[in-house]
Amino acid sequence: MKAVIVSSFGDSGVLRVVDRPEPVPGPGQVLIRVEAAGVGYVDVMARNGDYQPLAEPGFVPGVEVAGTVAAVGEAVGERWVGRRVFVLTGTGAYAESAVADVRDVVRVPEGVSAADAVALGVNALVAGLGLKRANVREGERVLVRGAGGGIGLMAVQLAALSGGVVTAITSSPERGERLRGLGAAHVQDRAAGQDGSEDTYDIVVDPVAGPDLGRYIETLRPDGRYLLVGAAGGAPEPAALGSLLTTYHNSPTLLAFSLNSVSSETVGEEAAELFGRAARGELRAVVDERIPLAEARRAHERIESTPVFGKITLHP
Repeated sequence: MKAVIVSSFGDSGVLRVVDRPEPVPGPGQVLIRVEAAGVGYVDVMARNGDYQPLAEPGFVPGVEVAGTVAAVGEAVGERWVGRRVFVLTGTGAYAESAVADVRDVVRVPEGVSAADAVALGVNALVAGLGLKRANVREGERVLVRGAGGGIGLMAVQLAALSGGVVTAITSSPERGERLRGLGAAHVQDRAAGQDGSEDTYDIVVDPVAGPDLGRYIETLRPDGRYLLVGAAGGAPEPAALGSLLTTYHNSPTLLAFSLNSVSSETVGEEAAELFGRAARGELRAVVDERIPLAEARRAHERIESTPVFGKITLHP
């Protein structure tokens, strides 16, 4: 089978397409013919050697796939063969085939394509489970940083569906209009010098972090919740957390959320709920571009150089 490997840690040039033996499902596993793999900033971090837990160079990147079960291992019912499924692989998604434990596999309903499944995938799981921890209530004001990115875009939709009044920060009028169509009540355009920091919010959803984190903590209203779900803008300086003390009497809460802390059972239940909402038309999967597996390098270059609206997907 064809697969993409990280030949050494570095820029997109280290991604190489190679031939590898097709994996064989072991006991309790299924073999998936990959129809779509998600591409995210976490893959860029892994390629650079900046993501923990780290694999040694030579690994196949990619944390999520959707496709069809082609074979099963011992102790897995043959009824799984032919089912359309999604799974968080952790690694190994940039390939024509992948194996996964059957307990981690989620069925994909009719009406949700493989590309849609991975466009929801990690992004909707992080946004959905994170917002459940933040406990969005009807009428609460929610600010979403990096709202055009994968997690941000899902957070806009899910916060609005929970009754939140969403302000989305993005980078152009065109992206702003698309975000309004996905549920944003207000849009802040960075290109016009707007950054949302002049107002106050009950919840801030932040997949960006970076040097401005402390400034956004200070926008929280009394009993506000700050949901940190990524660091696309880099790690904040430790001094940024001093804003929790300067706003101490407002009783702010900082929530840092990663899927790595969640059980496979919880992930499966949330994924099934999200896919169901998408199948019913309540939640929209947004694919920015579909790119052939052999052009994985270009997919990474796009993520690093051009604002992506939604998800880039790879297709064998």
